[in-house]
Amino acid sequence: MTTGDATKPVAVVTGASRGLGASIARRLADDGWAVGCLATSAESASAISTEIEASGGSAVAVGARVEDRDALEAALDQVESGLGLISLMVNNAGISQVAPFLETDPADFARIIDINLLGVFHGSQAAARRMAANGLSGSIIQMGSMAGRVGFPKRVGYCGTKAAVHHMTKVMAVDLAPHKIRVNAVAPGYIRTDMIQNLFDTGTLDEAPLQARVPQGELGDPDHIAAAVAWLASDESSYVTGEVLTVDGGWTAYGHI
Repeated sequence: MTTGDATKPVAVVTGASRGLGASIARRLADDGWAVGCLATSAESASAISTEIEASGGSAVAVGARVEDRDALEAALDQVESGLGLISLMVNNAGISQVAPFLETDPADFARIIDINLLGVFHGSQAAARRMAANGLSGSIIQMGSMAGRVGFPKRVGYCGTKAAVHHMTKVMAVDLAPHKIRVNAVAPGYIRTDMIQNLFDTGTLDEAPLQARVPQGELGDPDHIAAAVAWLASDESSYVTGEVLTVDGGWTAYGHI
């Protein structure tokens, strides 16, 4: 476990093993954060943690399922033991499910709620309680989605949970403002991650029309999302709270068919 650098503020990124989470962890480390890289197991988070350390940063790999409150609390304890007190929580972990509404399995629907919604609640509350108890000004950033703003077919669980995350963000921001804790969300559009690539590869999504539908003419890159998170985590956004920042190349702005 890395010994913490007292000069660096401490962030936790859930779902840090790959995709958006890994890009966010790298960017925060580049910006001077010590990063707790949290995934379903410490082993799966070790690659990004090792990469950050090899680049001169401070990081620790920890494992927990975000829907398991006790395991999540234990993981945050590990981060604080190794790096210092947490002042930034990035709730990035999430899953997607694609199925027609009439065929959606209630068990699958419950699972997406557990991870995408309860996981955000647990991560936000556990981190906020620590920040408040330690008298730290802090920031919590949720990973929403443009699917939380507009309806997508065959995604009742994904769209529903992301819309709820957006609205929860606003309530948390109001409740936590007296504690000097800001809460915001980033709502990505179609970003070229392994999850999206898998949907292309399996034929669930057709890449060409999706790309043509984006006004900027291309899918986003994980670094676009990492940059948005980094700004919301920085002092430059110190008067921003309760906002959902959509990063989608203009997808949701474009209403023409």
